[in-house]
Amino acid sequence: MAKFVLGEGMHPILIADVPSMDARYWAALSGWSLAFTRTMEEARATLAAQRCAAVVIGVYFDDSQMFDLVRAIRADDFQNEVPIVCVRGSPGYTAVTTRTLETALKVLAADAFVDLLHFADEQSGDAALRAAVQRYLKV
Repeated sequence: MAKFVLGEGMHPILIADVPSMDARYWAALSGWSLAFTRTMEEARATLAAQRCAAVVIGVYFDDSQMFDLVRAIRADDFQNEVPIVCVRGSPGYTAVTTRTLETALKVLAADAFVDLLHFADEQSGDAALRAAVQRYLKV
């Protein structure tokens, strides 16, 4: 099941990504309650059990099922309006450009895509991720 770090009275931000990205999310989203999931099954169970303030999905989540999770959230009557921010945090998919990812995610109705590979340093990438999530939170 998902690992929760809850703040008082706060809905968590669901993080669906690989463990190697955890430190990055802790840094970028400090101060918010975070729930980490590693598989599609965990993510769906978490979303079915409670409201989330937002969902952050990594490109490499559960063997690259980011698009599938976005689609599942948008098809779910309980969570279909939750903000979704997708993230590429490590190299890979050399044939897939940022523009291709952005276009596909727009069609699937994700709210934002942050490509951390396009920032000069970790701090500026973390700030961009934080701003993207904060833009959609209803706090």
